[in-house]
Amino acid sequence: MVDRQRTDPSSALLERLAHDLRGPLSPMQTATWLLRKGGLSPDRHGELLDILDRQSDRLSGMVQEISDWVRARDGRLLTRRETVPVPLFLDLVTATTDGAPDWEQGPGLQDATLCGDVQRLVQMLSTLAGFLDARGGLVRWSAKAGGEALALDLEAGGPWEQGERELVFSGPHPSPHDGGLGMGLLISREIARAHGGSVDTGKPGSGNAGFAVVLPLGRAD
Repeated sequence: MVDRQRTDPSSALLERLAHDLRGPLSPMQTATWLLRKGGLSPDRHGELLDILDRQSDRLSGMVQEISDWVRARDGRLLTRRETVPVPLFLDLVTATTDGAPDWEQGPGLQDATLCGDVQRLVQMLSTLAGFLDARGGLVRWSAKAGGEALALDLEAGGPWEQGERELVFSGPHPSPHDGGLGMGLLISREIARAHGGSVDTGKPGSGNAGFAVVLPLGRAD
């Protein structure tokens, strides 16, 4: 009889999820035990509350990753579609990215629009920017209109890790930059696909880590 635990990829994924979810749970349980025990100094009490806040936020992010991935696989990732001017969209993305450089904007963007789930599109670019920030910082991003598509290029200040570029979209990242489950880049790619666009790792031969995003432009009513 075939051992399903050894042959079913879903078993390995579930095992990894269980392992990763225990990451924030362990310090939360320890902090809770110490708080219940009492006899703590005010500083130590505050430190334990900070641990609970930080790890609960991390756990919440992990649960959201699972939810987003399931919704993506079921074709339910997008909820609300609206038309937004491209310059406003770029500003919304910048507002979610600490220390981001100014966008390099090509001609023709002032009158261009995007039609889609703006919240998801902002989530996509924020995730990509956050990943690159951990690869030497996000040093450049540009937006250009070409035909009926919006081309967005993001570049880090440092290189890909060895062998990372070819595998970055093949499965959950083994060392997530945000302490999550490593599915953020996969979800970002699904967001782009749901809008009829794409995300890849940019031009071959580039020295630094980066992403190239293509999204179809909309038309204002």
